[in-house]
Amino acid sequence: MMNKQKRYNIAVYILAGLLVVVLISGLLRENNPLQMDMSDGIEQIDLDTIYLNASGVEVNFSEVILSDHKETRKLIVSTQEGKVSTELTDRLIKQLDFNFLKKTQTVSYTGTGYFVVDLDNLTASNIIEDNETRTITIKIDHAYLQAIEIDPNNIIIDEVKESLFARGDIELTVSDYNAIEKDLRTRLEKKFDTAANGQEADALAIKMVKEVYEPIVKAIDRRYSVIVEFK
Repeated sequence: MMNKQKRYNIAVYILAGLLVVVLISGLLRENNPLQMDMSDGIEQIDLDTIYLNASGVEVNFSEVILSDHKETRKLIVSTQEGKVSTELTDRLIKQLDFNFLKKTQTVSYTGTGYFVVDLDNLTASNIIEDNETRTITIKIDHAYLQAIEIDPNNIIIDEVKESLFARGDIELTVSDYNAIEKDLRTRLEKKFDTAANGQEADALAIKMVKEVYEPIVKAIDRRYSVIVEFK
């Protein structure tokens, strides 16, 4: 009888000891959550970037870059200032070109030329992702002279230079004014649209397009960088 009672007591002590071990182990796991072996498929790379690891979610850079592409976008990459002038001549006798028979007047235009890059021409085929080198290459068109703006306040009309027999103002018709403006605008275009200005605009286009899109790419994944090339 004593032997059975003794064995019973020993078994109770053993079970009590196991229960204490289980309770202590549970308390330790609650106080130290870092020991929990759980995975939500998200790897934190830095404060601004979250990388989805084997989650089945893939970020398409071209879709993000082109996501707000419904509006026409022209990026002004360079502006050029220029001044051109023309001399108006009024002869007293049209067939005779003598200084004492004519009067002259100089008209000057100051204008601004705008070189732009069409970003609305970008398509998914112009955006190349390289996951090995972690680069996004964006291929753009060359910059071009898109507009010339003439400030009416900077149109300078000099005084009439009279001669011995040619006196008074030079009378101009509406047609004359239109022809003068067209001629001066054409001269401004030739002044702006040069190889040197085009090269300068292209160099600025590479830099400015990179500045536009690299923050977008890095907001998706800071490990990626942007390369801009011409088509």
